[in-house]
Amino acid sequence: MKARRFTEKGLSVFSEFVEAARADSKARREVAPISSKLLWDDELAAVTDYVLPDGEPVFDTKLAIGEFISGIVPEWAHQEARTDAGFWSWMAARYFEQITAGRKKIKEPRAYVAGLSFQEFYRHLILGPYYLYFTAREDPGRVTVLLYDEPTTMNEVMVQFGSYQTLMQNKDLQAVIQRLYFDYSRHRIKRGAGGKGAGTPRRLMDYFRQIEVNYDLSNIGQEQFWSMLPKEFEKFKQ
Repeated sequence: MKARRFTEKGLSVFSEFVEAARADSKARREVAPISSKLLWDDELAAVTDYVLPDGEPVFDTKLAIGEFISGIVPEWAHQEARTDAGFWSWMAARYFEQITAGRKKIKEPRAYVAGLSFQEFYRHLILGPYYLYFTAREDPGRVTVLLYDEPTTMNEVMVQFGSYQTLMQNKDLQAVIQRLYFDYSRHRIKRGAGGKGAGTPRRLMDYFRQIEVNYDLSNIGQEQFWSMLPKEFEKFKQ
């Protein structure tokens, strides 16, 4: 079966559905399922060249979403697919049950209706995980700290770095963030990493923006980054 992309009309209908779903969820009313017409009507959704697998995937983590979509979108098609808002929005509709915990956890509209700017795309529950996974496709473990949790949540590391374009293009920065903030024994971010104090992701984001003025971060390796970190990050280096 081929995946689809929403037409302009389909995107409008889906946007209205998401707004209604959000309102129903807030009012503690039952959220309606996605209609087959919205997904498969030719007027609302055009056929793409991407082939969906026969079986239904299980998205227990955002990492699983990234891996799944990378099996659908060929590597050579990445640049074209990245800017196809109709496709990403349709994929969110197709797997709406999975990325909303059975329509029990409805997030803001941009989690489903794709925005393509760096300030928006990482918030989309299909495009965001795919794009991050793609940047580390030769070693996905490098971005586990960003994608380890289930699809309806967004941990503080992802909140701080998801829109940071430099991170998406720098595997050494990705590795430093993974080393600093991922607790392998608990398979989640380290205790204290979700706050606003010394050494937290919020502070690291401020630090990166500060040193970008004087350093070309693309020419700094992982170990040099590690040694450059100020004393406040020592507790997360342990």
